[in-house]
Amino acid sequence: MGRRNVKRKQMKPPSERKKEVKENSKENGLNEKAGDTKTPQPHSIEKLLDKAEQFIDEFKYELAQKFCQRALELEPDNVRALETSASLLLELGDVESAKHCLGRAVQVSPENGFSKYMTLGQLMEGATAVQCYQKGVELMLAEKEKRQAEEVAAACSDDRPVTDRDISSAYCAIAELYLTDLCFDEMAEEKCKDFVEKAIAVDSENAEAFQLKANFLMSKDEKEEARDCIKKSVAMWLPKLQAVDSGTIADEDFDPVEVCPIPFTTRVQCGKILTELGEYEMATDVLETLLDEDDEVPDVWYLLGWANYLQGAEYYSNSRHYLQKGKEVYHKVKHTDASLLEHLEELLKELGPEEESTNNNDEVPAEIESSDEEEMDHC
Repeated sequence: MGRRNVKRKQMKPPSERKKEVKENSKENGLNEKAGDTKTPQPHSIEKLLDKAEQFIDEFKYELAQKFCQRALELEPDNVRALETSASLLLELGDVESAKHCLGRAVQVSPENGFSKYMTLGQLMEGATAVQCYQKGVELMLAEKEKRQAEEVAAACSDDRPVTDRDISSAYCAIAELYLTDLCFDEMAEEKCKDFVEKAIAVDSENAEAFQLKANFLMSKDEKEEARDCIKKSVAMWLPKLQAVDSGTIADEDFDPVEVCPIPFTTRVQCGKILTELGEYEMATDVLETLLDEDDEVPDVWYLLGWANYLQGAEYYSNSRHYLQKGKEVYHKVKHTDASLLEHLEELLKELGPEEESTNNNDEVPAEIESSDEEEMDHC
């Protein structure tokens, strides 16, 4: 399979990683040795970590670091403390130290808690990332089976059970690796297809899985099938998001925290796929919802400009506006994709400066007429 320009899966925000850590911390604690006396002040550790997670959510990283450090001093091999510290380190940009914390958590509790494997899968590359994801899936499936057998999912109000969406998303992450890092693997196409189909089979309502299938089909130049998949994907989330933005849906009909289940960068890729397939109107709709969330992402402005440019001269004015804005944002945020800037400037040069509006010529007679009328009044 040839390499496609597919962005890696977005790192989960700290709030989501925190939930997963909490979900697994209780189970990890239950598996500790009964005779272990090296658990000083367990309640204090939990409180310390609760406070650390609160500060991470509030972006108060220095305070969070102090609480994480104290928890690790009390119990260096506390899995939740290691995972929380990893989350903090990722927010601080210290990926290597985060890997170290997660690696230690794996050593301490290799068969409990899937979240550490999923995070490691996002941090690693190639075959190592696949191994992490597959172990995470294995643990998720085991936990799901256990919960179903014991019928405790409904009773565990404090712990979010593993869902089909969790497992489907994990399969998506593995399939995506075979579209990017492992695209030159001899069995890349077969493995990618297999994991995409598994993702859809596990959760047929996972929009991300259908988008990934569309990307896979495009790599095989099967554009009609890809178009069907991406449209099906978008139909699962865009209408609801637009209804929320326009205020035509009641507050009680949606969760304001999770209006759209698709990560920002995945939706950027969605806009790109739609543009490549000639679905310019839908691409514009998708990309404009992104501007409402963050208007300082040059890729979004560029794609909007590109989609309008491809529609022909009638849309050149719109294209020029979006591309010029994209160039401004590119320099403002100090973006580093030189090829993006090069294409922006190339398109702007081709489009040329904004033509003088003919309205200016129309305004002159109106002003003259007004002046003449005033002079006549004075006479």
